[in-house]
Amino acid sequence: MLNRVSILRRSFPFATSVAVLSGGTTLGHCFTIAAAPFLTRLYPPHDVGNLGLFSEFLGVVAVAASMQYDAAIVSAPDEKRAAQLAMLSMLFTLPMSVAGGLLLYAMIHLSFAGFEALPVYAAWLMVPTIMFAGIFSVLRYWSLRETSFGIVSQAMIFQNGGRSLLQVAMGMIGLHSFGLLAGEALGRGLGMSRMLRNVWRVMRRHTLNIYDASRALVSNRRFPLYSMPSSLLNQLGTSLPLPLLVTLYGADAGGYYALVWRVLALPVVLVGNSVADAFHSRAALYAREDRKRLFLFFNRTTAVLLGIGIVPALAIFIFGEPIFVFAFGAKWKLSGAMAAIVSPWFLTAFIVSPVSRLVYVLQGQALKLIYDVLILGANLSVFYFARRLAWPMLHMVAAMSVMNTASKVVYYFVLLRIAATSLRTPSAHFKPA
Repeated sequence: MLNRVSILRRSFPFATSVAVLSGGTTLGHCFTIAAAPFLTRLYPPHDVGNLGLFSEFLGVVAVAASMQYDAAIVSAPDEKRAAQLAMLSMLFTLPMSVAGGLLLYAMIHLSFAGFEALPVYAAWLMVPTIMFAGIFSVLRYWSLRETSFGIVSQAMIFQNGGRSLLQVAMGMIGLHSFGLLAGEALGRGLGMSRMLRNVWRVMRRHTLNIYDASRALVSNRRFPLYSMPSSLLNQLGTSLPLPLLVTLYGADAGGYYALVWRVLALPVVLVGNSVADAFHSRAALYAREDRKRLFLFFNRTTAVLLGIGIVPALAIFIFGEPIFVFAFGAKWKLSGAMAAIVSPWFLTAFIVSPVSRLVYVLQGQALKLIYDVLILGANLSVFYFARRLAWPMLHMVAAMSVMNTASKVVYYFVLLRIAATSLRTPSAHFKPA
């Protein structure tokens, strides 16, 4: 039996990596899905909306927690440089976590973009949440470099399962918004111990002086200069709908949309991240050894993702309302209508987002940054017209879905161009990190 597993791993390395990563992710998300019917009965839409705002802010700020130097760990030329990048990335998370908490406090105090709906204590809970998320990202990238996919998979199970159980338990004792937010914060700190032990064994063998730190930071400067603002803009575009809905239609509207995100978009992100992690590891190898194989690998991966995602997307598009009413209760029918509307958006995100790691491997960050600026502007224009023309809520959701679906299709062709350009003319601009 063990020999057969070993043969499968050698014969299908990418598929095996995806299976290990997505297996843990899927099992971990089973806790999230199983907890959702309890959460929708323990917490009102307003509280779920608060969790959504908290999570969307975290998603944006966590991108910058390590200045994106963590993404350079996978492609580092040797163990010493990878260890230096891991140390620096963790150091960056400390001041960035405090800055994130202060920023959220200011947004609540100034009633900015609907964040005034959050209680003030959310800002203080945000500090450890960002720190946990940033450190977890560093450890995940290190594990990907070492192809320790099983450890990442186990960590995802503990993190998602623990977070869901904490939120249900706190809801049962009547903690309301605090229960959801504290459960999110504490859950982010779970599942990291084994990854941390593996990283620490290597990191302590390599000292970090000013010269080495400066060299590591300068040689990977494209990550904070291009990848970080690009990823911030990309995440901001993804996270905008919820605060914009709260701004125009109130906290309850945010709660309905937050449930859609928890049930539909979160699996897209989590399963997509599993594929992205395996894709990143394999693509970095192909970029060093055979660019032609990398181009074929990119096309094959997108085709497989389309085949996996099309059936559930069609099911939600056709049966969204009855599915949500059955699972979460009649008061969440509006969430089902939203889910049907945004299903094309989530399908294209499921296909395109994992292979977008190509920009880290081939140093195409500048081109992606231009794309992200344009897409953010397009999403803000939807908000402008919705406000000016007094669109009903579902009309705005539909416009956002159309805009983001189209943007993901465009993004696919941007990535295809990056892959094709590196195949034809492997210049210094597209040199692997």
